[in-house]
Amino acid sequence: MTGNSTDYTYSAAEFAQRGIQGSDRLAFDQVAARIQALGCCGQALDVGCGAGRSSRFLKSLGLEVTGLDVSEAMLTYARQQDPHGHYVQSNANHPFPFVDGQFDVFLSTWMVLEIADYATLINVMAEICRVLKPNGVGWVVTTTPEFYSHRWLSCEVNFPENQPPLRSGQQVKARLLPENIVVTDTFWNEADYRHAFAQAGFTTCQLYTPLATGEDWLDETRVAPYAIYELSKGC
Repeated sequence: MTGNSTDYTYSAAEFAQRGIQGSDRLAFDQVAARIQALGCCGQALDVGCGAGRSSRFLKSLGLEVTGLDVSEAMLTYARQQDPHGHYVQSNANHPFPFVDGQFDVFLSTWMVLEIADYATLINVMAEICRVLKPNGVGWVVTTTPEFYSHRWLSCEVNFPENQPPLRSGQQVKARLLPENIVVTDTFWNEADYRHAFAQAGFTTCQLYTPLATGEDWLDETRVAPYAIYELSKGC
């Protein structure tokens, strides 16, 4: 689900090669720990599933997953890598093609960074809230402000656009490694995220900023690259 100028037609093949490793593993491990701790089961919606990495991750945790994305090019690769999966194309500016309260769980990994308009961000989150069951729960993975000024295994962020201080709503860039994909995203600050979630009907239950432990990391052991919002319709 995108709301900016990113065109995945020519980069979908590279995205399809991206696994759960490096810095990104911090976010997936945190979500997995919470899904297991809460005993989540049933139907899961992966919003902005791309080439299906996060959908396959949810399936590995025992959930029945529907992947949703705006890019048919990305979904082509998702279906190739997961022939028995369920993947749906939908535009971010239209209602999701699902009934109210259809899903028990949702996950959105870095999708919110691709929405360049704040009203669209609220609308997308409101659609997620609509299709989530009353007792449903989900996670929104995004970047921290510090992400754009440190060294990471999974990304390079040394771009002029990322010079501090960052303003909520401004463009930022990152180079995804090892695939060498440059993406242009939108930075939103914590206050704007929390406001958008509340406007959409969500309660922010918890904010996680996991750090790495052990060796073979760059700045991940002392600075959190990712912020993970745990949301529900009422914690």
